Amino acid sequence: MLKKILKWTSLVLGSLVVLLLLFYLLVYVKTQARINKVYAVKIQPIVVPHDSVSYVLGKHIAENRGCMGCHGDNLAGGRPFLDSASPVGLLYSANITSGRGGLHFTQDDWVRVLRHGLTPENRSVWFMPSHDVYQISNRDLGELLSYVTAQPPVDNVVPAKSLKPLGRMLTFFQQYPLLPAEMIDHNYVNHQEVTPSVSAAYGGYLATVCRGCHGMTLKGGPAHEANAPDAPDISSTGHPAKWTDDEFIAAIRTGRRPQGKVLSDAMPWKVFTYTDDELKAIHLYLESAK
Repeated sequence: MLKKILKWTSLVLGSLVVLLLLFYLLVYVKTQARINKVYAVKIQPIVVPHDSVSYVLGKHIAENRGCMGCHGDNLAGGRPFLDSASPVGLLYSANITSGRGGLHFTQDDWVRVLRHGLTPENRSVWFMPSHDVYQISNRDLGELLSYVTAQPPVDNVVPAKSLKPLGRMLTFFQQYPLLPAEMIDHNYVNHQEVTPSVSAAYGGYLATVCRGCHGMTLKGGPAHEANAPDAPDISSTGHPAKWTDDEFIAAIRTGRRPQGKVLSDAMPWKVFTYTDDELKAIHLYLESAK
């Protein structure tokens, strides 16, 4: 009797192992197909100005649209989103200068990655929040490129990206935002220019960068990088909506909440250079975000 029980137990466990292996094979094939997908997109021509005023405006956009927060002050990358200890994979921010280990993009390549989240081969980049910035105006994009493409080359070869089985599973079940090209409306028609104002509408235009960490609804969620805390709710039901404008501005300027608690290093407040009016607009938007 014991032999029969052991035999059947072995058969059941063996069958489960086979089923799990088959399921993971399916996960691997499906995720790899998404990774390798080639997109057909039309690259919109952008006017990139090269005057000093546009350069300064472009730097302001880069600081507040997440470029420095991910790629560093010199844009040479190396920030570990997933380090060697992560069970998800290995992923570091790219060196986006033209130095060794960096990029050698044409202007169309820059538009392709920022507007469509795609590599020069028209495959999705990994984890870059293009889906949070692709709707910026043509003028803002031109000024951003005026700054980014003028930066000196920096030599920095970052580790090659890779996914572990858990990363495959999370990507398969849409629990990790690995492929931004899947989250972009590739037929979106961008505005030529967006006029700044102290309004919730303009605040929403600026605050799309917040969604990369706090989620599309700004309700917060699990961290997407190593050693970072879960992102808090910053919508109308979160704490920032209950702060005054002055308290909100002070929190972004100093990294301290009104109650004195220090913001996490995962929050890139140190690189933000928003004006007071821009922060007031963002605060209005957060207060209205349901």
